[in-house]
Formats: sequence, structure tokens, C-alpha cells
Amino acid sequence: MISVETAQSLILENLQPLEDEACALVDSVGRVLAADLIAKYTLPGWDNSAMDGFALRLADLHGPEHALVISDEIAAGDGHKRALKAKTAARIFTGALVPPGADTVVIQESCTIEEGQVRIHTKPQLGSNIRKRGSDLGLGDTYLNRGRVLTAGDISLAASQGRDSLPVHRQASVAILTTGNELIEPKDAPPARGQIIDGNSIALAGCVHTAGGVSHRLGSLMDDPEVIYATLNDQKTDVVITTGGASVGKFDHVAGAIKQVCKDGFGFNKVAVKPGKPVIFGRRGQQLFFGLPGNPVSALVAFELFVRPALRQLQGYRSLFKTLIEATLDAPLRRGGRRVEYRRGRCWNRAGLRVVRVEEKQSSGALTSIAAQDVLVRVDVGQDALKAGSQIEVLPLNDELGYTEEFKSG
Repeated sequence: MISVETAQSLILENLQPLEDEACALVDSVGRVLAADLIAKYTLPGWDNSAMDGFALRLADLHGPEHALVISDEIAAGDGHKRALKAKTAARIFTGALVPPGADTVVIQESCTIEEGQVRIHTKPQLGSNIRKRGSDLGLGDTYLNRGRVLTAGDISLAASQGRDSLPVHRQASVAILTTGNELIEPKDAPPARGQIIDGNSIALAGCVHTAGGVSHRLGSLMDDPEVIYATLNDQKTDVVITTGGASVGKFDHVAGAIKQVCKDGFGFNKVAVKPGKPVIFGRRGQQLFFGLPGNPVSALVAFELFVRPALRQLQGYRSLFKTLIEATLDAPLRRGGRRVEYRRGRCWNRAGLRVVRVEEKQSSGALTSIAAQDVLVRVDVGQDALKAGSQIEVLPLNDELGYTEEFKSG
């Protein structure tokens, strides 16, 4: 039985990102850029006004309260090349081209218009309120680096360079199979005596989606070793996940099937973690096979610890693991055993502190213990008796912990 960290290292070792593909700009937020992007155009593309006001030549002002004739009006989008007449000012609007000969823009709040003239109340600084050509981005500059997780701001910048698609790492394709004679689809409910509705494959498909991958639910397999082997061997997706049949019982055939498929690429079939000990991993070339436990909680914990980091590495992400955050225990916590534990819990803010309460139901088959919780509380070996108020690490299960009901300005 190996440690969680050793298992993660074996999974990620020499795992290369998937090839790149072109992705429409509007669909690329959250994807990983597969190449550096080089500027084809300067930003701004021309000297333009940062404010509504008046463009002028500073040397034409001889002090405060000086008046200049208004000789032109320039709106954003005007492509004119008219030079500014000497000792005059041009009415100009935000984003409009600064006319040749002008070197300063005075904001309209500092001016008064009188009978075709503009009176400047305060002498400005040279170059005021002019956005110079190339001041934001120069021709040939690298404006986005390979490996970046793209944001809305990034695709806006890419659009300014005339791009309508970006090279990103391909999303991982993931086949999801369940094993067990007792399983039925939700649409076939209510279950007959002895049957169980398959929720694992649906939950895992949701997890794959949040990890950036594309899931393919392939249904349930009977507990037949030949059928399980043949089905796994036929899969062409980047990742194959099974749930159920991962232990060592009479009807648990997944470990043997993955060993057959992966041969020398078989990695492990037991990890020192609770829940989720009977986790199986193997590799066939760059194709990954995961056998997760059939208990719902165990399957989801195993996904977070072992499958999610692998999917992220395949898709080019540099940050592979969710960040453990510290929280304060709301009540005493006791444990025993020689495996690291991940207990379900719920976090909230209390007087500026992040507080966590560990769910009482910790059975790996208790669905309600995971559905209503938002963190996994990591309890290391040796942390056998923790008092209320102790600090402990938790693994977020959703992004809601990054939000608050309270608005704070400043």
C-alpha cells in the first residue's frame, strides 16, 4: 500500500499535455494557451485622446485664461488626416485621433466655450490626455504566454490583434464505466429489490466537466472479467474511469482487467487513504486507466486526489492540485488508524475566521454526507485528538468558498 503522494507522483510522471487545437475566441476562457502570442499591431494603433476636450499645441497657450479659435471637431472613428491649424484648438472626443500638430489635450471641464473660441482656464502639462501609439503594446511584443489559463481580459486582448481563435491544449476525453449486476439507470427507476440506481457515473461526469474534460458515460458492465477486459481494451479515449469492482472480492474484476490492458504500465491497486483505499491505476502509452471504488464518497474522494490532477496536466494546466486552506475546527475531532483521512465537512465565516464542521456521517456509502458538504477535511496520521479551535487543512470541493455574501469596498 503506497502513500497518496507516491500515487500522485506515479500518475503524473512523464505525463505530457495533449496536442493543441484551434478554439473559437468566445469559447476559450478557462482553456490553456498552447503557444506564445506575438503582437501584429501596436496598441493603441495611433495617438488618440483619452478624454473629451480640446486638442491643441501647448506652445500656443501663453498662460491661464488664454482663448483659442475652435477650428475643427474630431469624433472617434474619424480617419481624417487634417493637421491642426496654428494657434487654434480642435474639439476632440475620447478615442478620436489626435490631429497632426497637436501635442496636448485639455479636458472639457477645464474649458469654457465662448463664441467659437475655447478659453483654457489652467495651463496643462505637455502630452496631457494623449494615449501614444504603441504605449500599451508594441509590434512584435509577446502579449500572452504559453501555459496561461485564459481569462475574459486575455481574449479581449487577443481580439484586438485580429484573432478569432486561439491555439489551446485539447480537452481530455474521458470514458466512464460502472461495474455491477445491481446497477440501473436513473430513468429506469424505481429500482427492483436488490437494485441500485447508478449515481456514480453521473457524479464523475460532473467532476470531469469541472476539471475541463469531456466525459462519455458508457453505461454499466456486468461482473464478468472477460467483458470488463474487452470493454476496457477497446477504449480509445485519453482517460478511462471505472467505478466499482475495485476491491478484492469474488466479483471484483477491475484490477485484473486493468493489469491485462496496461501490462507493464500497471501502477498500483491500493493507496493509504480513507476513504478510497482500493484505487487502481495503469497506463497504456499515454492513455490512463483509473479503477475507482464503488462507494459514492470513496469514488469522489479518489477523483479529487488522483484523477483531477491528471486531467489538468493532460490539458496543459501548470497548477495541478487544489490549494489546501486552513480552517478552525468547530468541534473536537477524534480519529485512529494508519491512513490519512479526508472527512466531509462544511465551511463558513464566523467573525472573520474560516470555521469548519466535520459531518457526523462518515460512511463512504452515505450520499448525504457529500451532497451537502463543501470541503474535505484532511486528518493526517497522528492527528488523533484535536480540540475545538484547532487549525486544520481542508480541500475545497467547489468554488463557492471564494465568494461572500458581504460586500466590502476599498
